[in-house]
Amino acid sequence: MMQTRGRTIGGREDRRRRLVTLLMVAAVVGLAGLFAVGAVGCANLESSNTGSSTNNSTAGAPAAVASTAGAETPGPVAPGLLGASPAEAVATAVGPSVVNIAVEGTAQSQFGTQHYGAEGSGVIFSQDGYIITNNHVVSDSSTGVDVPVDKVTVTFATGEKLPARIVGRDPLTDLAVIKVEKTGLPVAQFIDRFSLVKVGQYAVAIGSPLGLKNSVTLGIISGLSREIDTTGTEQFALIDLIQTDAAISPGNSGGALVDAQGRVIGINVAYLPPGQTGAQNLGFAIPSDLAKDVANEIIKTGKVTHAYLGIQNQTVTEQLQQQFSLSRSSGVLVAGTGPGTPAAAAGLQQGDIIVKVDGTDVSNDADLYGILRTKKPGDTLSVTFDRGGQEQTVPVTLGERPQS
Repeated sequence: MMQTRGRTIGGREDRRRRLVTLLMVAAVVGLAGLFAVGAVGCANLESSNTGSSTNNSTAGAPAAVASTAGAETPGPVAPGLLGASPAEAVATAVGPSVVNIAVEGTAQSQFGTQHYGAEGSGVIFSQDGYIITNNHVVSDSSTGVDVPVDKVTVTFATGEKLPARIVGRDPLTDLAVIKVEKTGLPVAQFIDRFSLVKVGQYAVAIGSPLGLKNSVTLGIISGLSREIDTTGTEQFALIDLIQTDAAISPGNSGGALVDAQGRVIGINVAYLPPGQTGAQNLGFAIPSDLAKDVANEIIKTGKVTHAYLGIQNQTVTEQLQQQFSLSRSSGVLVAGTGPGTPAAAAGLQQGDIIVKVDGTDVSNDADLYGILRTKKPGDTLSVTFDRGGQEQTVPVTLGERPQS
């Protein structure tokens, strides 16, 4: 009786196992069928958008289910999964407007005069030969003084090479304009309103990483209004940046960051090396509106004029507050003021902490830079600062920043 009972229980367990197995197989087949139908549905939608009225049945779905159930051959690939990358159209449209820039020069070192060469990228700004790039692409600062390179050569997407001259450089924004003697060039379209740039949208970087001309990488906009540490004397270059995970490498500097509509949204300027930071795909670009403004001013006058406060500055942090017993943990510390500067003339002193400008809160260097970058020499600002725990407000008339 116990043996029979054992056989009866064993039989039930066998049936249960078979039933569970069948249910699992059915679930897998059903799920595969769902994916197959969904994929074909996307393909049909894509076909209808292109005006096609054929090949819009779901006949592929049963075949995909059957092949999954049989596990013998893979089912048909849904055409909707093979759509063109947005980078394909962008590369075709904008690629001809991005150039390779090769530079040469000499520099003095402890070993004597050294010859150097380097490469970067540029974006065609006008059909008569003006090209935007980064200042650091066409400059040498190895000795601590920013000087122009000796020779610049531009290679176009067609392979044609032409010599170029430097029209003007702006170390403060890390932008420069060079010019070739050629007309009828394919001009890049720059976005009209930077407010159209949104986090999460596609971003395509085009340039010459490691000298590999017209390389294209695809990613998204990862963030806006980013900054890289710029502690010093009113450095504007690396604030209000566009962050992207589209791969940017040495040689991409001065190249284009483009949206899915083929409009330049930024000039690639920097990346954070994974070997130093442990982070992946952190690239940055200068917003296109700033790049256009600087380029137009350089083309018109050969230089860029910046408003000048005249302080040595540092962002106040909790660590800095504790280290120097400061009265607050945010703001911009005035580490020094030069003689005859607008700041000194207004009475700002070493140790003051700037907390507001024209009523706008200033929490760090980037806040201050962002305000100053929109001002002109001769503008008067209302500067609120903390001195020994007491806030004061003074008018400051900005000067013109001395040329480097």
